[in-house]
Amino acid sequence: MRLIDKDFINDLYRQALLSERKRSHYQLHNSHDEKVQRLLIALVKGSYVEPHFHTLQHQWEMFSVTEGRIKVCIYSKTGEIVDEFFAGPEDHSGLVEFSPNEIHSVECVSDKALMLEIKEGPFDPNFAKSFPEW
Repeated sequence: MRLIDKDFINDLYRQALLSERKRSHYQLHNSHDEKVQRLLIALVKGSYVEPHFHTLQHQWEMFSVTEGRIKVCIYSKTGEIVDEFFAGPEDHSGLVEFSPNEIHSVECVSDKALMLEIKEGPFDPNFAKSFPEW
């Protein structure tokens, strides 16, 4: 059994505050070879995950925003925003799933936010993210 308590999460937020990217990660899976990859991501205000997409057929990505609020943007292949919304416990939805090749960005707009990310493995760092050429 693994119990993730408030002290542990607060420590993730402290690490995020010290990070240049304003976020910190904690792997819940034991290996990049596992079929299900699970990751806690703590973000602090201003953390921005630039527009990117995942090219492999199995690279869908789902996350649940369990604390705070994030802004999600979905982009066309030419860089226009085709959808944008907020996600978090106080919003219409705290659960978001992206399909492979769907260009998206994420920004923490609350003081802090916590996401549980789930995706299919294995994870290959050579194909982690692709960036649009706009």
